Amino acid sequence: MKRRTALLLLGVAVVGALAIRSPLAAAPASPFEKPSAAPDAPQTPAARPKPVRTIRGKLTPPARVLSAFLWERASDTKVPVKVDPKTGEFDALNLRMGTWDLIIRTPWGRLEGVDMQPKLSEYDALIPEEYRTEDLGKDAGGTMLEDDVKAIRRHIHEVKRHENHIRDLLVRGTADKAVVLVELMLDRDFVGRKGDEITWRMEQWYYEKKYDAWLPFRTRVLYRHRVSKAVWQTWGWQFEPDLGGFNVTADLKAPITVNYTIAEKPVAEKGLAGSQVPPVEDAPPSVNEPETGGK
Repeated sequence: MKRRTALLLLGVAVVGALAIRSPLAAAPASPFEKPSAAPDAPQTPAARPKPVRTIRGKLTPPARVLSAFLWERASDTKVPVKVDPKTGEFDALNLRMGTWDLIIRTPWGRLEGVDMQPKLSEYDALIPEEYRTEDLGKDAGGTMLEDDVKAIRRHIHEVKRHENHIRDLLVRGTADKAVVLVELMLDRDFVGRKGDEITWRMEQWYYEKKYDAWLPFRTRVLYRHRVSKAVWQTWGWQFEPDLGGFNVTADLKAPITVNYTIAEKPVAEKGLAGSQVPPVEDAPPSVNEPETGGK
C-alpha cells in the first residue's frame, strides 16, 4: 500500500515538473513579465508586383536633378517622381491613362518635357485601340518633307501678328499632320505697359494638310506672362520633346523607358537660356532636395 502511494506521488511530481517546463503551459511569474516568444518562422521574399502603366528611366548626372514630377496636362494631374540620388533611376507606377510629360528642376532652372506628337486632340491616348482611326487617336503616317516645313513656317512668320518677336522652336509632324512649338514676345509699347514690361507666350500650333495646303486647326497655350524684360531674361527654361508625350494607354504592355542626360547649361534653341527658375506653379513637394526648417 505504501509502495503504491509512493509511486502515485512520484508520478504526480513528474507530470508537474513537465508541465512547468512546457512553454505551452508556462505562465508569466509576474504580470509585468512577457512570455518567451516562439522562434520566428523563415521569411520568404515577396514577389515583386508586375508593373502596370509604368514610366521608368534614368536621369544623368543625378546631381542636376533637384526635383521631378510627371504631369498629365489634360487632367492637370501631377505625380512626384523619386529619383535615386546615386544612380539617377526612377520608377512611376500605376499611372492613370493619358499623356505624361516629365518636369525637372535643375540648378539652372526648369527642364520641361513637351508632347510634340501631331495629335488632333489632347485625349487621343484615352481612345481604346479598337476604336482608333486616322482622325481619332491613330498615329498619323508618312514623312514630313522639307517643303512641308517651309510652308508651315511661311504661315507662322509671314502673317502679320500682334507680337514683334516670333520663334518656332520645334516643328514635328508627318505627311499630313504637324505641331509647332512657338514663342511669341511683344517688347514694344502696348496699352497699360509699365517700365520694361513685355508679354511672352509659349504655345503649340497644330496643323493639318488639306488639299495640298497646311492649315492651322488648333492652338494650345502652354504659358502666358506679362513681366519685366530684365527679369524674363534671367529665366532658365528648356522645352524638351524627349521628356514628353509618354502615352499611357489601356493596352500598354511594357514600361515606357526614359534615358536622358541633363545639360550643364540651357541653350536658347530650346527656350530661355537664363539661370533662374521661372515663376511657374510649384511642383509637388521635392523628393530630392534636403529638408530645411526652423529650429
